[in-house]
Amino acid sequence: MSPEHFFANYTKRKSALPKPVWQVLRVLTLLATLGFAILLTVDPAVGLKLWWGLAIPVLPAVLVIAPGLWRQVCPMAFLNQIPRMTGVSRSLPLPGKWKERAFLIAVALFLACVAARSPVLNHAGGLVAAGIVGVLIAAFVGGLVFAGRSGWCGTFCPLGPIQRTYGHAPLVVVPNGYCPTCVGCQKNCYDFNPRGAIFADLVDSDPRYASQRRLFIGLLPGLIGAYFLQGPTQTYGYELYLAILLAACCASAGLYAIATSCFPLSPHRVAAVFAAVALAIFYWFGGPVVLGTLSHFLSFTAPEWLTVASRGVGVVGGLILLGTSLYAEGLFAKAAAQPAQRAPEPSGRTQMHTRFGGKQGAEVTDRETKIAFPVPKGATLLDAIESAGLKINYGCRAGLCGADAVVVCAGSKHLSPAGDDELATLRRLGLEGKARLACMCRVSGPVLIDRDPNSSTAEQTEAAPAAPEVDHALGTGISRVVIIGNGIAGTSTAEQLRRLSASLQIDMITSEPLHFYNRMAIGRLIYGRTGMDGLQLIPDNWYAKNRVEVWRNSIARAVDRQNKRVLLATGESLPYDKLILATGAHCTTPDPDFLSFDNAFVLRSAEDAQALRNYVQLRRARHALVVGGGVLGVEAADALHHLGLQVTLLQRSDRLMNAQLDHQGAARLTTYLEGIGIQVLTDVAISRWESQGATLRAAWLAHGPCARADLFVACLGIGTNAQLARAAGLEVGRGIKVDSCMRTSDPDIYAVGDVAELPGAVGGLWTVGAAQAATAANALLGRKQPYQAPRIVLQLKCDGIDLRSFGEIAAKPGDEEYTAGPNDAAWWRLILRQGELVGALYVGPPRSAKDFTRVVQAGADLTPIHADLRRGNLSGLAKLGTD
Repeated sequence: MSPEHFFANYTKRKSALPKPVWQVLRVLTLLATLGFAILLTVDPAVGLKLWWGLAIPVLPAVLVIAPGLWRQVCPMAFLNQIPRMTGVSRSLPLPGKWKERAFLIAVALFLACVAARSPVLNHAGGLVAAGIVGVLIAAFVGGLVFAGRSGWCGTFCPLGPIQRTYGHAPLVVVPNGYCPTCVGCQKNCYDFNPRGAIFADLVDSDPRYASQRRLFIGLLPGLIGAYFLQGPTQTYGYELYLAILLAACCASAGLYAIATSCFPLSPHRVAAVFAAVALAIFYWFGGPVVLGTLSHFLSFTAPEWLTVASRGVGVVGGLILLGTSLYAEGLFAKAAAQPAQRAPEPSGRTQMHTRFGGKQGAEVTDRETKIAFPVPKGATLLDAIESAGLKINYGCRAGLCGADAVVVCAGSKHLSPAGDDELATLRRLGLEGKARLACMCRVSGPVLIDRDPNSSTAEQTEAAPAAPEVDHALGTGISRVVIIGNGIAGTSTAEQLRRLSASLQIDMITSEPLHFYNRMAIGRLIYGRTGMDGLQLIPDNWYAKNRVEVWRNSIARAVDRQNKRVLLATGESLPYDKLILATGAHCTTPDPDFLSFDNAFVLRSAEDAQALRNYVQLRRARHALVVGGGVLGVEAADALHHLGLQVTLLQRSDRLMNAQLDHQGAARLTTYLEGIGIQVLTDVAISRWESQGATLRAAWLAHGPCARADLFVACLGIGTNAQLARAAGLEVGRGIKVDSCMRTSDPDIYAVGDVAELPGAVGGLWTVGAAQAATAANALLGRKQPYQAPRIVLQLKCDGIDLRSFGEIAAKPGDEEYTAGPNDAAWWRLILRQGELVGALYVGPPRSAKDFTRVVQAGADLTPIHADLRRGNLSGLAKLGTD
């Protein structure tokens, strides 16, 4: 069995019985328990014999075989979860001091019950009945007040320590049926992963937490042996009885300590031996007790061999427990050592032939190095440049950022035509008619290029842009536009406005010290050595040439809508006829005080990336914890790995990039990340942070050990920077609410990019920001063109894997669906609805998705290759849209 299957948590397992059946079983078990309480009160002799002679002795065997079965029908658990299931629980978090003491309280209750059996409980039916009712009430009250199972089952229940000891390697896993989603109510939750909890318990980084669990397992054989050897009644006093129990517990715990400190045995292996010994001792004495109870009520005399056999039940059970424990340890060790090394990729020209199948096409020559290299049919110019070993910047690989602009010195007629996205980017860069974007070019003949986009050796690929024939601002009464924000949305708005009007006065306010740069590539600032080189996406003189006045390092403090002025924090103010809010967004954090710690970071700006890199160097950080497994989280983990850190990536969902990938695609991504040495943990939540002064030390996981690191990076999504709009009285929801022309509740104010809230529009993407900028610029000057969402193919920016995602990731009834085979080198899925492609994803080797991306981006008709797709064959994509 694979480690992944063996240690699968409850969210990845299916129940053997429908929920209504479990509910019936729970009710019946509760009624039986209450029936026991009544019987113990009405007829103590019969009740005590059944309780201590049958019900209690059978439970350990159930815990060894299928502890989840008991936890599903346990009457205490049922009453504990009724408030949650009916929605009346207050769901308060258990206070920290009670969390720390909960296990000791549970152990103390268990030891008190054992110590009280011989003198009191074995003979007092009414007291046992009161105890049964008391724990049922306590369980119900705990569920009424506290969240999840923290009010009883996972904390104070006296049976909890026994369940974790005997049930740490169950033969049969019956998944938790009470928690539809994990709420992180307890640490190392047994219900979350019963086979994995013991490994987290015994090696937990909190020495008190781990030692308490080890202590209980260590003292258990001594406790059981001392109880049974002293017999149900004693001729000596209770004080001596307790002293013998205590001495036996101490001796047993001492042997445990000797075994773990003097012999080369793992804590788990020693714990397995002691649990098996405790079980064997229990049934050595308890087996005949059960047999005697059955003989009494069934009126038969048990033969001697059956009595001997009943003693052997514990030995057999102990061996089963020990065997399953050692098997689990082997799989756990295998899982821990599983990240595999990737075979090194070939280099140079051989590498290029490997990637492109060895089929050569047109030839490109680099002017600077005089190197000539082939570009196979279907490959982009960027693919070929990189495979030839030449240095070139890159970013989105979708024609949006402009990082890979190259000058075409000769042969421009042999390049594929530029699309709208590429032309818009080139215009923004001031390179229209002079350069092309390497990621968008396919080559059909010889081409001479210069990788310096500012080279003066260009062949004119198209007519250079001229001043607009019509000044669309004239006659509108609009002469001055102020833009707040210099990201893709703000800068694109300025570029569009200048194309539409030569007379407009355009002011751009930005709190950043830098001009517009490639935010999509800031990961390279973490591990690269060239700083901002290559990230600046427009030349410094672009602003002067386009007469855009930029107010850098300036904060817009308020908007005076009545007088139509923007007030700056410097005391200055700017009048406007129309105002564009492109204030963007900020990273959300896992805790309000997260960024107050000196080793806690987010990754949104170049400043964030540079601060993170500086901290690693100055503090010699070696371990990083990235919280959030979305696109940015994966890219941040990859960047930190490139910098040489050991990285752990935490994701609360059941898979990485759950909004963009299905389970198979996410599994491929996880395998890749683990293969390069990044530890990936999914289905995890952080319950609290551990700090020392101004420095974070660890994140305590709700159902696992704490994760320690030298630095912490939060990548949990974004929140809009809508404070300025809110203070100005604009209508604000998640962001600034706008209509289809990007106009806010004030007709003279527009909002674009991440800060805008347009129903149905996706946020956080460059394509969207640029499209909204074009809509706002046209609408502002009376050219109403309602916003149309661009076709977005998301790409993960990690060098070692090609990951693309578009639209929906799960098919609906009636959809056509095509997928790769499970053993293919790449995983892909295509979803068609009434013949139209509505969803696509691809996870494969580097630069292998070129045809996939091109076809999806173009929305090509897939009808001609349906037969190929049904066979899991994507080769037909190369023929689509190339004629």
